[in-house]
Amino acid sequence: MKANLPNIFEYNDFRKYLEDYQKSRYASDPAFSRSSICKSLGLPNTRSFLTSIIKGQKITKTFVDRFIKLLELTKDEAKFFSVLVKFNQAEDAGEREIYFDQLIALNRTPKMILVKNSYAYYKNWYNSAIRAVLSIYDFKGNYKKLAKMVFPAITGKNAKDAVALLLKLKLIEKNRDGFYKPTAKSIATAPYVHDEIIKQYQLQCLDLAKNALVKNHSLPQDISTNVLFVSKEGYTRIQEKINSFRSEIRAIAHKDENPADRVYQLDVLFFPNSRQDA
Repeated sequence: MKANLPNIFEYNDFRKYLEDYQKSRYASDPAFSRSSICKSLGLPNTRSFLTSIIKGQKITKTFVDRFIKLLELTKDEAKFFSVLVKFNQAEDAGEREIYFDQLIALNRTPKMILVKNSYAYYKNWYNSAIRAVLSIYDFKGNYKKLAKMVFPAITGKNAKDAVALLLKLKLIEKNRDGFYKPTAKSIATAPYVHDEIIKQYQLQCLDLAKNALVKNHSLPQDISTNVLFVSKEGYTRIQEKINSFRSEIRAIAHKDENPADRVYQLDVLFFPNSRQDA
Protein backbone atom coordinates (compact mmCIF):
# COMPACT_ATOMS: atom_id res chain seq x y z
CA MET A 1 0.00 0.00 0.00
CA LYS A 2 2.93 2.33 0.68
CA ALA A 3 3.71 2.52 -3.03
CA ASN A 4 0.42 4.32 -3.57
CA LEU A 5 1.05 6.88 -0.82
CA PRO A 6 2.78 10.28 -1.25
CA ASN A 7 6.57 10.34 -1.09
CA ILE A 8 7.67 12.57 1.79
CA PHE A 9 10.92 13.45 -0.05
CA GLU A 10 8.93 15.24 -2.76
CA TYR A 11 7.44 17.72 -0.27
CA ASN A 12 8.70 21.00 1.11
CA ASP A 13 5.65 21.51 3.35
CA PHE A 14 4.80 18.90 5.99
CA ARG A 15 1.22 20.19 6.21
CA LYS A 16 0.61 19.54 2.52
CA TYR A 17 2.16 16.10 2.95
CA LEU A 18 -0.18 15.25 5.84
CA GLU A 19 -3.17 16.45 3.85
CA ASP A 20 -2.25 14.43 0.75
CA TYR A 21 -1.30 11.36 2.81
CA GLN A 22 -4.64 11.34 4.61
CA LYS A 23 -6.62 11.75 1.37
CA SER A 24 -4.61 9.07 -0.43
CA ARG A 25 -4.85 6.51 2.36
CA TYR A 26 -8.52 7.31 3.02
CA ALA A 27 -9.30 6.50 -0.63
CA SER A 28 -8.31 2.86 -0.04
CA ASP A 29 -9.04 2.72 3.69
CA PRO A 30 -12.15 4.73 4.70
CA ALA A 31 -11.32 4.05 8.36
CA PHE A 32 -8.33 6.38 8.04
CA SER A 33 -10.38 9.53 8.54
CA ARG A 34 -9.28 12.79 10.11
CA SER A 35 -11.18 11.98 13.26
CA SER A 36 -9.53 8.53 13.51
CA ILE A 37 -6.12 10.16 13.05
CA CYS A 38 -6.79 12.47 15.98
CA LYS A 39 -7.86 9.50 18.08
CA SER A 40 -4.66 7.62 17.15
CA LEU A 41 -2.67 10.67 18.22
CA GLY A 42 -4.20 10.42 21.68
CA LEU A 43 -6.71 13.26 21.24
CA PRO A 44 -10.49 13.41 21.60
CA ASN A 45 -12.40 11.92 18.67
CA THR A 46 -12.45 15.07 16.56
CA ARG A 47 -11.10 16.02 13.14
CA SER A 48 -10.37 19.62 14.07
CA PHE A 49 -6.78 19.03 15.23
CA LEU A 50 -5.51 17.76 11.86
CA THR A 51 -7.51 20.44 10.07
CA SER A 52 -5.94 23.12 12.27
CA ILE A 53 -2.44 21.78 11.55
CA ILE A 54 -3.07 21.81 7.80
CA LYS A 55 -4.23 25.43 8.13
CA GLY A 56 -1.04 26.45 9.95
CA GLN A 57 -1.15 25.42 13.61
CA LYS A 58 2.27 24.43 14.97
CA ILE A 59 2.97 20.99 16.42
CA THR A 60 5.32 19.98 19.22
CA LYS A 61 8.08 17.36 19.19
CA THR A 62 5.69 14.98 20.96
CA PHE A 63 3.22 15.07 18.09
CA VAL A 64 6.01 14.88 15.50
CA ASP A 65 6.98 11.54 17.05
CA ARG A 66 3.36 10.40 17.12
CA PHE A 67 2.87 11.27 13.46
CA ILE A 68 6.03 9.37 12.52
CA LYS A 69 4.64 6.28 14.23
CA LEU A 70 1.15 6.75 12.78
CA LEU A 71 2.42 7.22 9.22
CA GLU A 72 4.80 4.25 9.60
CA LEU A 73 7.74 6.25 8.28
CA THR A 74 11.13 4.61 7.78
CA LYS A 75 14.16 5.88 9.66
CA ASP A 76 15.25 8.11 6.76
CA GLU A 77 11.69 9.34 6.17
CA ALA A 78 11.31 10.10 9.87
CA LYS A 79 14.48 12.21 9.90
CA PHE A 80 13.33 14.13 6.85
CA PHE A 81 9.84 14.68 8.29
CA SER A 82 11.26 15.93 11.61
CA VAL A 83 13.53 18.47 9.93
CA LEU A 84 10.76 19.50 7.52
CA VAL A 85 8.51 20.36 10.47
CA LYS A 86 11.29 22.46 12.03
CA PHE A 87 11.90 24.17 8.70
CA ASN A 88 8.25 25.04 8.11
CA GLN A 89 7.72 26.25 11.67
CA ALA A 90 10.94 28.30 11.93
CA GLU A 91 10.35 32.05 12.05
CA ASP A 92 13.99 33.12 11.80
CA ALA A 93 15.55 33.33 8.32
CA GLY A 94 18.87 31.95 9.60
CA GLU A 95 17.20 28.92 11.16
CA ARG A 96 15.25 28.26 7.97
CA GLU A 97 18.46 28.22 5.95
CA ILE A 98 20.10 25.77 8.38
CA TYR A 99 17.11 23.41 8.22
CA PHE A 100 16.88 23.71 4.44
CA ASP A 101 20.53 22.66 4.11
CA GLN A 102 19.67 19.63 6.26
CA LEU A 103 16.69 18.77 4.03
CA ILE A 104 18.90 18.85 0.95
CA ALA A 105 21.42 16.57 2.67
CA LEU A 106 18.76 14.11 3.84
CA ASN A 107 17.03 13.80 0.50
CA ARG A 108 18.25 10.90 -1.65
CA THR A 109 15.77 11.06 -4.53
CA PRO A 110 17.11 11.72 -8.08
CA LYS A 111 14.71 14.64 -8.39
CA MET A 112 16.66 16.50 -5.72
CA ILE A 113 19.66 16.89 -8.04
CA LEU A 114 17.63 19.49 -9.90
CA VAL A 115 16.56 21.12 -6.68
CA LYS A 116 20.18 21.24 -5.45
CA ASN A 117 21.20 23.17 -8.55
CA SER A 118 18.33 25.60 -8.14
CA TYR A 119 19.03 25.93 -4.44
CA ALA A 120 22.67 26.72 -5.17
CA TYR A 121 21.59 29.52 -7.51
CA TYR A 122 18.98 31.09 -5.22
CA LYS A 123 20.85 30.53 -1.96
CA ASN A 124 22.92 33.70 -2.42
CA TRP A 125 21.36 36.87 -3.83
CA TYR A 126 24.56 37.89 -5.58
CA ASN A 127 24.41 34.96 -8.01
CA SER A 128 21.57 36.61 -9.88
CA ALA A 129 23.21 40.03 -9.46
CA ILE A 130 26.48 38.78 -10.99
CA ARG A 131 24.59 37.24 -13.88
CA ALA A 132 22.90 40.58 -14.55
CA VAL A 133 26.13 42.58 -14.18
CA LEU A 134 27.85 40.34 -16.76
CA SER A 135 25.32 41.52 -19.32
CA ILE A 136 26.61 45.11 -19.01
CA TYR A 137 30.27 44.48 -18.10
CA ASP A 138 32.87 42.83 -20.32
CA PHE A 139 34.39 40.41 -17.84
CA LYS A 140 37.38 38.19 -18.58
CA GLY A 141 38.71 37.26 -15.15
CA ASN A 142 39.15 40.27 -12.85
CA TYR A 143 37.03 39.01 -9.97
CA LYS A 144 37.91 41.88 -7.63
CA LYS A 145 36.59 44.44 -10.10
CA LEU A 146 33.52 42.32 -10.80
CA ALA A 147 32.82 42.11 -7.07
CA LYS A 148 33.01 45.90 -6.70
CA MET A 149 30.42 46.37 -9.43
CA VAL A 150 27.81 44.65 -7.27
CA PHE A 151 25.97 46.65 -4.61
CA PRO A 152 26.25 46.02 -1.77
CA ALA A 153 29.84 44.96 -2.47
CA ILE A 154 30.81 41.31 -2.24
CA THR A 155 34.22 39.65 -2.03
CA GLY A 156 36.32 38.51 -4.96
CA LYS A 157 35.81 34.92 -3.82
CA ASN A 158 32.03 35.44 -3.83
CA ALA A 159 32.26 36.69 -7.41
CA LYS A 160 34.49 33.79 -8.47
CA ASP A 161 32.16 31.22 -6.89
CA ALA A 162 29.15 32.87 -8.55
CA VAL A 163 30.77 32.77 -11.99
CA ALA A 164 31.74 29.11 -11.51
CA LEU A 165 28.16 28.25 -10.53
CA LEU A 166 26.66 30.18 -13.44
CA LEU A 167 28.95 28.33 -15.84
CA LYS A 168 28.00 24.99 -14.28
CA LEU A 169 24.29 25.80 -14.65
CA LYS A 170 24.88 27.04 -18.22
CA LEU A 171 23.43 30.44 -17.36
CA ILE A 172 26.50 32.20 -18.78
CA GLU A 173 29.05 31.37 -21.49
CA LYS A 174 32.00 32.95 -23.27
CA ASN A 175 31.12 34.92 -26.39
CA ARG A 176 33.29 35.33 -29.51
CA ASP A 177 35.29 38.09 -27.83
CA GLY A 178 36.07 35.94 -24.79
CA PHE A 179 33.70 37.77 -22.41
CA TYR A 180 31.33 35.89 -20.10
CA LYS A 181 27.72 36.76 -20.98
CA PRO A 182 24.27 35.45 -19.95
CA THR A 183 22.95 32.73 -22.24
CA ALA A 184 19.47 34.31 -22.15
CA LYS A 185 18.18 37.80 -21.43
CA SER A 186 15.76 36.53 -18.81
CA ILE A 187 15.14 33.26 -16.99
CA ALA A 188 12.02 31.78 -15.46
CA THR A 189 11.77 29.60 -12.38
CA ALA A 190 11.63 25.95 -13.41
CA PRO A 191 8.59 23.86 -12.35
CA TYR A 192 10.69 21.71 -9.99
CA VAL A 193 11.90 24.71 -7.98
CA HIS A 194 10.09 24.62 -4.65
CA ASP A 195 8.42 27.71 -3.24
CA GLU A 196 10.60 27.49 -0.14
CA ILE A 197 13.78 27.94 -2.20
CA ILE A 198 12.39 31.12 -3.72
CA LYS A 199 11.25 32.27 -0.28
CA GLN A 200 14.81 32.04 1.04
CA TYR A 201 15.98 34.17 -1.89
CA GLN A 202 13.21 36.71 -1.34
CA LEU A 203 14.19 37.08 2.31
CA GLN A 204 17.67 38.10 1.19
CA CYS A 205 16.17 40.55 -1.29
CA LEU A 206 14.19 42.19 1.50
CA ASP A 207 17.44 42.70 3.39
CA LEU A 208 18.87 44.36 0.28
CA ALA A 209 15.83 46.65 0.15
CA LYS A 210 16.42 47.68 3.78
CA ASN A 211 20.04 48.36 2.94
CA ALA A 212 19.03 50.52 -0.02
CA LEU A 213 16.60 52.49 2.12
CA VAL A 214 19.17 53.26 4.81
CA LYS A 215 22.48 53.59 2.95
CA ASN A 216 22.01 54.21 -0.76
CA HIS A 217 21.17 57.93 -0.74
CA SER A 218 23.64 58.61 -3.56
CA LEU A 219 22.11 55.98 -5.85
CA PRO A 220 18.91 56.45 -7.87
CA GLN A 221 15.97 54.80 -6.16
CA ASP A 222 12.20 54.94 -6.06
CA ILE A 223 10.84 53.53 -2.81
CA SER A 224 7.29 54.13 -1.61
CA THR A 225 4.94 52.61 0.95
CA ASN A 226 1.15 52.62 0.98
CA VAL A 227 -1.22 51.25 3.61
CA LEU A 228 -4.63 50.54 2.06
CA PHE A 229 -8.01 49.35 3.28
CA VAL A 230 -10.04 47.57 0.61
CA SER A 231 -12.68 44.88 0.18
CA LYS A 232 -12.00 41.33 -0.98
CA GLU A 233 -13.03 42.39 -4.46
CA GLY A 234 -10.70 45.39 -4.32
CA TYR A 235 -7.87 43.12 -3.19
CA THR A 236 -8.44 40.88 -6.21
CA ARG A 237 -8.39 43.85 -8.60
CA ILE A 238 -5.14 45.13 -7.07
CA GLN A 239 -3.57 41.67 -7.48
CA GLU A 240 -4.57 41.66 -11.14
CA LYS A 241 -3.02 45.12 -11.61
CA ILE A 242 0.22 44.00 -9.93
CA ASN A 243 0.46 40.94 -12.18
CA SER A 244 -0.20 43.10 -15.24
CA PHE A 245 2.39 45.65 -14.08
CA ARG A 246 5.05 42.98 -13.56
CA SER A 247 4.38 41.59 -17.04
CA GLU A 248 4.74 45.06 -18.54
CA ILE A 249 8.03 45.65 -16.68
CA ARG A 250 9.45 42.33 -17.89
CA ALA A 251 8.39 43.21 -21.44
CA ILE A 252 10.12 46.62 -21.23
CA ALA A 253 13.34 45.00 -20.00
CA HIS A 254 13.17 42.24 -22.60
CA LYS A 255 12.48 44.58 -25.53
CA ASP A 256 14.81 47.40 -24.46
CA GLU A 257 16.63 48.28 -27.68
CA ASN A 258 19.27 50.40 -25.92
CA PRO A 259 22.37 48.83 -24.30
CA ALA A 260 21.86 48.28 -20.56
CA ASP A 261 24.14 50.39 -18.35
CA ARG A 262 23.02 49.42 -14.87
CA VAL A 263 21.42 46.58 -12.87
CA TYR A 264 18.27 47.33 -10.87
CA GLN A 265 16.16 45.31 -8.47
CA LEU A 266 12.38 45.58 -8.35
CA ASP A 267 10.50 44.20 -5.34
CA VAL A 268 6.71 44.34 -5.25
CA LEU A 269 5.14 43.62 -1.85
CA PHE A 270 1.42 43.37 -1.14
CA PHE A 271 0.38 41.61 2.05
CA PRO A 272 -2.23 41.85 4.87
CA ASN A 273 -1.50 44.36 7.61
CA SER A 274 -4.45 43.34 9.79
CA ARG A 275 -6.44 40.27 10.83
CA GLN A 276 -10.05 39.53 10.04
CA ASP A 277 -10.51 37.44 13.19
CA ALA A 278 -8.84 39.76 15.72
